[in-house]
Amino acid sequence: MAQQRGSENPDQPSLPTRPVGGTEYGWCKAVPGGTGSTVLSLLLSKPPQIPHLQNALHKLQISHPILRSKIHFDTTTNTFQFVTPPNPRVQIQPFDLQSTSQILQTQANDHDSIDPFHALLEHEMNRDTWRDPNDVDVMYASTYTIDEKRFAVFLRLHTSVCDRAAAVALLKELLRLVAGRGGEDGGGGEVKGGEKVNLAIEDLIPEGKKNKPFWARGFDVLGYSLNAFRFSNLSFVNADPPRSSRIVRLQLNADETKRLLDGCKSRGIKLCAALAAAVMLATWISKRLPDYQTEKYAVVTLMDCRRLLEPVLSSSHCGMP
Repeated sequence: MAQQRGSENPDQPSLPTRPVGGTEYGWCKAVPGGTGSTVLSLLLSKPPQIPHLQNALHKLQISHPILRSKIHFDTTTNTFQFVTPPNPRVQIQPFDLQSTSQILQTQANDHDSIDPFHALLEHEMNRDTWRDPNDVDVMYASTYTIDEKRFAVFLRLHTSVCDRAAAVALLKELLRLVAGRGGEDGGGGEVKGGEKVNLAIEDLIPEGKKNKPFWARGFDVLGYSLNAFRFSNLSFVNADPPRSSRIVRLQLNADETKRLLDGCKSRGIKLCAALAAAVMLATWISKRLPDYQTEKYAVVTLMDCRRLLEPVLSSSHCGMP
């Protein structure tokens, strides 16, 4: 369903393009406001081999053509398009120990005793890649040297081409490729494209369901980013200063997970409610507010609807379902 974009040079072939769907358009508009970035991260004990990692990323772009696309803004029609070149193109931006230390020092001004890997993750989340959305790539890669025994790899993607479900599958696929299990030759050969330039999510909704409240509301949530809710209970004060994304992480081992599940079952509490409460408490504590000060919070839960689409999308399909 790709369209052909005319080339200004008649000697160059036209590139496949398609207009962004309504959901994708919402993310394109939301990115300048600080949302719409998906960041995948790896913490390594050995320095990554840049050529090998570059080759693995190129294989990802061959398997998933949307990952080698550019976002083009057509000023004449005031619309966004995906323009997909025929060849993989991502380049890795390496940061040595000195450059990484300077970034961490900047992050330390905003946080006390934060883990360096966590700080770099937030730094990547807040890199202003798509503020000018005209012919910009949808995927970027960076490597950082934290110290002599810790190295970080980050992929930063526009959320319109990589949602939560796709992010998990993409990270697993990258690990297989880096480990040399992604091709017949152990990592250096060719990979045939496994996807076409995929459709917008609106074109995958089963007939008769597009106007159902569940689907319609889902479009609103994704189409305008999570700020679509415009929660009436949240008041936004002093919205002019620059904003940044912060991350709260909860990690439980097997025993802690079992105790949490048993506690929810014995008290008749749903797991999602317990996790939502934990997120709100952690957020409030991290801001170090005095006990008498209250704040209002909202929690949004997103569900993977891939199996409900037509055609059904696999978990490894990149895009915005």
